[in-house]
Amino acid sequence: MDWNNRKMAALLVAAAIAAWMPLAYGKICTEKDAVAADAMVDHLDSWAQVNSTFSKYGHCDDGGIAEGYSEAIARLLIDHWKALPELDKQIKLNPPLESFVRRHINSTLDTDDLAKIITLSTRSCPKGISPLCKALANAASQAEQ
Repeated sequence: MDWNNRKMAALLVAAAIAAWMPLAYGKICTEKDAVAADAMVDHLDSWAQVNSTFSKYGHCDDGGIAEGYSEAIARLLIDHWKALPELDKQIKLNPPLESFVRRHINSTLDTDDLAKIITLSTRSCPKGISPLCKALANAASQAEQ
């Protein structure tokens, strides 16, 4: 395949992915949705609120909104670790929430925060939710690389 054909194939794949993303969530993020999602990000102080916002505005998970989700999730994990059983409960109510949370433990977070998530997940995991702790530790470890 010559360079022009490779370039065209790459563009077609990128266009297909871009077109598919809204379909994955079944919704397109309207300007109204984006404004509402952005406003909610600053008020995510419980796992129930994260779940609710994810359910309403998960299709707007991009750019600054996505970075806000990441920071809110990191703050909940680090500053409110004892609430982790509530995250487990919310995941049982809405299983896709787990991948949303893991996806937001990423390289946009401060390396100290990633290290704290790993430490908490490996040394202070509440009883009965070790698979969740392992998933969180793995996500933070991957983000550090």
